[in-house]
Amino acid sequence: MNKKLAIMLLSGLLVLSLAVLSLTGQDKKSGGKKSAAGDATKGENVFKDKNCGVCHWPDKDTKRIGPGLKGLFKHEKMWNDKPFSEAAVREMILKGGGKMTGFEDQMTAGELNDLVAYLKTL
Repeated sequence: MNKKLAIMLLSGLLVLSLAVLSLTGQDKKSGGKKSAAGDATKGENVFKDKNCGVCHWPDKDTKRIGPGLKGLFKHEKMWNDKPFSEAAVREMILKGGGKMTGFEDQMTAGELNDLVAYLKTL
């Protein structure tokens, strides 16, 4: 194999490896953990930074402006009567619905993962 071809193959493998790491959500800061799992501690900060508490109680299940979030992941249905799922929660956060505005343009994928991890602890 000539030197030029070998360099091209190695470069391609490097790019492919970086793409795989990116897709699996691994990075040095998380110690190789998948970012999709999220970090609940960081998620609590996202909750505060995005002012979620203005509309949602994190420690009560009663309505504020929006529904209280205590025990959120124990519900069978969303507040809009759709079946409850993590995907539905993520969609509501990103797209909004009812009186809630979406945060799609205001939140990174990592922040969303962290926020969902936090919501699971309530």
